Amino acid sequence: MKKQLFASSAFRLLENIIMVAISLLLTPFFINTLGNNDYGLWLLTLSILGWFNVIDLGFPAAVQRHITIALEQKDNHQINTVFSTSLVLFGSLGLLSALGLLLLAQYPSIMGVNEASSITFTSALMMLALKVVWDFLMNAFNGFFSGMLRYDIDANISSFNTIFKATLVFLLIPEMHILGAVAATLTADFCSNVMKVYYAKKLFSPLSFKLSLVSFSELKALFNFSKHVIAGGVARVISTKSDPILVTKLFELTLVPIYSIANRLSALVEGFASSISGIFQPVFTRMVARGENMESMFHEITAINILVYSVLYQSLFIFGGLFVLLWVGDSFFDSILLMNLLVFSFLCRALNWSVKGVLIAQANHKLLALTNLFGAVVNITCSIILSSYIGIIGIAVGTAIGFFITDVLLNLVLLKRYNNFSIAPVIKGFMLSVILTYTIGYFGQQFIMHYIEKSWLMLIVSAAIMFPFIILINWFILLDKHLKQKSLAIISKKIPFLKTT
Repeated sequence: MKKQLFASSAFRLLENIIMVAISLLLTPFFINTLGNNDYGLWLLTLSILGWFNVIDLGFPAAVQRHITIALEQKDNHQINTVFSTSLVLFGSLGLLSALGLLLLAQYPSIMGVNEASSITFTSALMMLALKVVWDFLMNAFNGFFSGMLRYDIDANISSFNTIFKATLVFLLIPEMHILGAVAATLTADFCSNVMKVYYAKKLFSPLSFKLSLVSFSELKALFNFSKHVIAGGVARVISTKSDPILVTKLFELTLVPIYSIANRLSALVEGFASSISGIFQPVFTRMVARGENMESMFHEITAINILVYSVLYQSLFIFGGLFVLLWVGDSFFDSILLMNLLVFSFLCRALNWSVKGVLIAQANHKLLALTNLFGAVVNITCSIILSSYIGIIGIAVGTAIGFFITDVLLNLVLLKRYNNFSIAPVIKGFMLSVILTYTIGYFGQQFIMHYIEKSWLMLIVSAAIMFPFIILINWFILLDKHLKQKSLAIISKKIPFLKTT
C-alpha cells in the first residue's frame, strides 16, 4: 500500500505540474486571442458547467468505499454489482443533469450574459451537455481507480488529456473562437474516457457490466451513503463555482478574468497540495474495515496536510505578485490583493481533507452536508454584502469567511461529535500555519516586488534560493518531535549520505 500511495502521489504531482504549466501557457493565449470579455464568457461557461458536473459530489465516494470494502473481502461478484449499479445510476443522473444544462442554455440573461454574447454562450453550453453525461459515467471508473489505490493511472490519463486539449486549443481557437475551446474539450475528454475504460479492464480483468447485476439494494445502499455527501458537494460547488457568476451579476463580465487569475493560481497551488492530501481517503476506509483506531493516523495526516499547504501558499504569497505581473501584465495588478486574500480560504482546506476523510470512512458524514450548505450560504451572503462596500475584494473576503466556517470551525465540531479525538494539536497547527503564511508571505512579497529585478530569470533564481528555507522553517515550527524524527528517518533511507552520517 505504501508503494501504491507513493506512486500515486508522485504521478498526481506530475499531473499537477503538467496542468499548471499548460494553464500558465494557455491563459495569456486565451486573453490575447479572445479578449477580456470573451475570455470572461468562457470562464463563466466553465463555472456553470461545474454546477452540473458531479465528479466530486458524493456517489464516487460511495462507489470507492463499497469497492474498497469488497476488495478487502476479495468479493469479485460484489465489485461487479457495485460497478454495474453505479454505471446505470450515473448514466441516469448524467442525462438529467444534461437536460438541466440545456434548459439553462436557453436563458443566458439569467447569468448576466448580454445579448451580443448570448448566441455563443447558448451554443457552448448545449455542446458541453455531452461532456456532463460523460463525466457522470466516468465516476464509476474514477471510484474504481480510487478504491484500488491506482491514482497513478487516473493521473496519467488526466495528464494526457491536459496536453492533448491544450494542443487542440492552440489549433482551433484562432479559427473557431470559444467554440474551438469547446471542440478541444470534447475531443480530449472522449479520448481520455476511452483510455479509462481500457485501463480499468486491464487493471481488474474480472470487471464487467451486466444488467442482471444491477441491484436495487445496492442502489439504495449507495444512495443512503451518498445522499448526504451529494448535498454537501452541491454546497461545495456553490461555494467554489459561484464567484464568476457573482462578479458578472454584481459588476461586469470584463472583471471575471481579474478575479479568475487570483482564484486560478490559488486553485492550481491546491492541486499540488492535493497530490498528497487527497490520496488518504482509501487509507481511512481500510482502517475502518479492519476496525483500527484512526486518531494517531488522523493527527499525522493533518499535520502533513498543514505543512504542505503552508509551504505552498507561502510560496504563492511571496512570488505570486511578481509572477502575475510577468505572466499577464500590469493590467491584472488588482489580482494580487485578491490572491493574497484567497490564500486564507485554501489554507482552511488542509483541515477539510483529513476531517472529511475520517467521517466519510466511518459513514459519519450525514451532517457534512448541512455544514457545507451553511458555509455556502455564508459565503454568498457575505460576498454580496461586502461587495457593496469594498467592491470585488468583498467577494474574496466572503469566500474566506465561508471556507473558514465550513472547513475549520464546523468540521472540527463534527469530528468531536463522532470521535473522541484531541483537536488541540489541529487547532494549534492551523493557527501557526496562518500566522506563518501571512507573516512570511507579506514580508517576502514586499521584498520580491520592491528589490528584485522584474524578470523571469530573477523570479526563478529567487524562488530556487528561498524555497528550501520556507520548507525548513515550516518543518521546524509545524511538525512535532515524533513527525520530525519520522520524516528524517524516511529521508535518511532515501539519501545515502544522511544515512552514513
